Amino acid sequence: MSIDESTMSATEATIGIDEATMSTSESAKTKKKGPTPAEQDVELANFISQSRVTIETILAPPEILALLPKRYTVAKLNEGLALQSTAQNSFTARQTAIGDETAANTAVTEGRKAAYDRYVHFRETTRAEFRGQAERQALGVVGTIPVDTEKLLTQAKASYTAAGQAPYATALEDLGYDAAGRSAALATVTTLQTARATQEMRRTAAIAATATRNADAKTLREWMQALHRVTKASLRNHPELLGRL
Repeated sequence: MSIDESTMSATEATIGIDEATMSTSESAKTKKKGPTPAEQDVELANFISQSRVTIETILAPPEILALLPKRYTVAKLNEGLALQSTAQNSFTARQTAIGDETAANTAVTEGRKAAYDRYVHFRETTRAEFRGQAERQALGVVGTIPVDTEKLLTQAKASYTAAGQAPYATALEDLGYDAAGRSAALATVTTLQTARATQEMRRTAAIAATATRNADAKTLREWMQALHRVTKASLRNHPELLGRL
């Protein structure tokens, strides 16, 4: 039978393993324990696909179905196909959610770089124009740029807003920070804020999609394990039929 006990056990392990990246071994010579997340996904995809093949094979030739217990009717096997479809849809939805999260992560990385680079330019420009400590403090360009993204956003937004006030606005007009320049600089802040909000939303969606996929795959796995035990017992004297599954 194609879905044997070893396949079931491996799939069961797949469902329970956390999606986080597995820690690497301290020694390059140390063998990895267990499959990687990518290998787990492939294994689970194969299990879901093979489940449909097995059920449809049982439904196709009447001689197999006739040897199964009466409770395994066409309707009963169609229930299994419905569980398989649900698991397949959940698997696909989770893959999409992970892709969306990855795209959101990239957008945040790119957005932070754009906001950081623009703020560095602003600081260099204003520090060159205004040498007084009081002026620099008013523009928020003293000290170093915050490493924390939220602090960077807060400080950059405050600096750009201050740059629009007298007497700084007039002095900065010919240095790239007139109304249009300040608006463009503020846009990098807004873009990053939006990207971070989207990132959190996508991360939450990916977590939910993973939980749904795992639950649906677990339900299918349990149903298929029961079917496997029944077919193995019912077809023990018919190896030629068992071999089709």
